[in-house]
Amino acid sequence: MRVGIVLDDFFPASGGIGRSVQTQLEELTALGHDVTLIAPDRHLEKPRIGRIIECPTVYVEGLPAHLSILHHTERRASLISRRVDFDVVHSQTERGAVVLAARIARLQGIPHVHSFHANVAGTHQTVRSAIFGTLSYQVLINPVLTRASRRPSPRARLPRRENEDGGLAARMDWASFADIAGKVDAYTVPSAFMHHLIEEAAGRPMPGHIVPTGVNRGMLEAIDSVRRERSDATVRYLAVGRLAKEKRLDVLVSAFRRAAVPNSELVVVGDGDQRRRLRQLAAGASNIDFRGHLRDLRSIAWELANADVFTLASHRFDSQALVLSEAVAAGLPILYCDDRLTVATRPDNSLLTNPDEEALAAGIRALADAHRRADMRAASLRLVPELRPERTAEAYERLYRDVVASKGAPRSA
Repeated sequence: MRVGIVLDDFFPASGGIGRSVQTQLEELTALGHDVTLIAPDRHLEKPRIGRIIECPTVYVEGLPAHLSILHHTERRASLISRRVDFDVVHSQTERGAVVLAARIARLQGIPHVHSFHANVAGTHQTVRSAIFGTLSYQVLINPVLTRASRRPSPRARLPRRENEDGGLAARMDWASFADIAGKVDAYTVPSAFMHHLIEEAAGRPMPGHIVPTGVNRGMLEAIDSVRRERSDATVRYLAVGRLAKEKRLDVLVSAFRRAAVPNSELVVVGDGDQRRRLRQLAAGASNIDFRGHLRDLRSIAWELANADVFTLASHRFDSQALVLSEAVAAGLPILYCDDRLTVATRPDNSLLTNPDEEALAAGIRALADAHRRADMRAASLRLVPELRPERTAEAYERLYRDVVASKGAPRSA
């Protein structure tokens, strides 16, 4: 099939969404499909497979990648449509990409699939400016998408407070997602909780599918290529991710110091605007090490291979937390505190705690037990086949064929 993938974020260096798109591109191509990536022309690392269309973007250098907005005019959609014919177009972000994809789909008479990767509702408790994103959905993105797709949909409602306790703005975000879902032929999410909240907000059956992102083939190869080099008895707890408020690494650092596990260390991989604050929290603790940002997959794989426990302190923010799947691929036990994260987490390979500092500290102490970690490591390794990237591509392939058939669009050989 001829698949167009449309992305606002920089490729592939924009974090989890970029890694997910890279996996889709690689695995769909491996299945024999003709894939075109439509991505910002800035900070682009061109893939060696598929076709790339570099699209201008509205972006101020130095700002976060999620503020990049593809040009999404009728003219831009027409220029792309004159260059490539698609069987299906698949948008990955809810800014210019979803609008551009809607215009391409309408011009070519093909189905439009959209993936909700980010749990934007989870940002409000830690990032005050997130309210502006909520308002942009209401007054900009959804109205523009309605005009682009020419698909007005019934107004969504707010999910119940007991199902989304992040406040009014968070509930408004799920209603906005439901509105977007009503203007495409099918949507996907990586986790079940996102599907449930969108369906509740829509108040009617929706063409939604749960498609977790598998571990990128390059990461799997990197994990297979490195070996554990540590032989000491120190228990190493590892965290990998952006040093941002919503990741709650301050809670993790404080919990680690509170746990005071003898002969232990905490290694933090990543960078971000919370670096200085985290270093202040760790001041005086020689067993807390900040590695900084590691772009090389082999370097990240080495950290995974040489850790004893993978930790994740974010709560009600991540949509899937791809780092958990990568940790499982390396055979690590997991310590986490968000019960909505069900991909790569099972009772036998993970320890779920409450999100407060005291509960995380208790979890850190519990996983100092070497015998318990050995059992959890074996359980993690048993999960690896479920997380392979081929499964993600096969799920998308089935979805594409279903929406093409239901829309009656011509299908390529």
